[in-house]
Amino acid sequence: MRLFIFLLSAVIISSCRKSTDPDLLFSREQQTRIIQQSVRYSAKLAPVATHATKFDSQFDSYYDKATAEYDIRALTPSNDSGYFFLMTRKARSIWPAREAIGGKLKLDVANNLLDYEEEFRTWKMTEDSLNDRSLELFNKMVDGKDLTPYRSKYKGDRYIEFPDDRWYFNKKDKRWRDRFVDSIDSVK
Repeated sequence: MRLFIFLLSAVIISSCRKSTDPDLLFSREQQTRIIQQSVRYSAKLAPVATHATKFDSQFDSYYDKATAEYDIRALTPSNDSGYFFLMTRKARSIWPAREAIGGKLKLDVANNLLDYEEEFRTWKMTEDSLNDRSLELFNKMVDGKDLTPYRSKYKGDRYIEFPDDRWYFNKKDKRWRDRFVDSIDSVK
């Protein structure tokens, strides 16, 4: 009887946790649209593009190709009317690998991207490793836990590549910045 009550309690507790299945929140077409809008922040700049010009239509085909390499693995509403997200993308590697990006985004009622922020990017990993480790990081992020123990300084190349002691995500610019270069620029 105790075992039954314990198992029932575990099922109830786990069902109270917010769903992370993006298909329950958005259609596949809507998910692709979210990726299309966010990929200009998360992907490498198109050739000859700058951060000021990356939204120009001349770069659409480049970012459409990048979009095809992404998927949304987990998505759950946040307390501020936004969403926590976990996206993965094909990694540039000689062996089949992917990398994950976790963060927060906000959409308007027409699902246009209003805000975008990255909390972490993982190292390149095999699909199996990425699934386990990135979901672990995602759940900790959603729960408001500190991700510092998963950074390279502590875990090597097993979990988080960015942020680290040098790179941070600038919320205003919506891109990764280099503390070293930024500190030199501020002296000029």
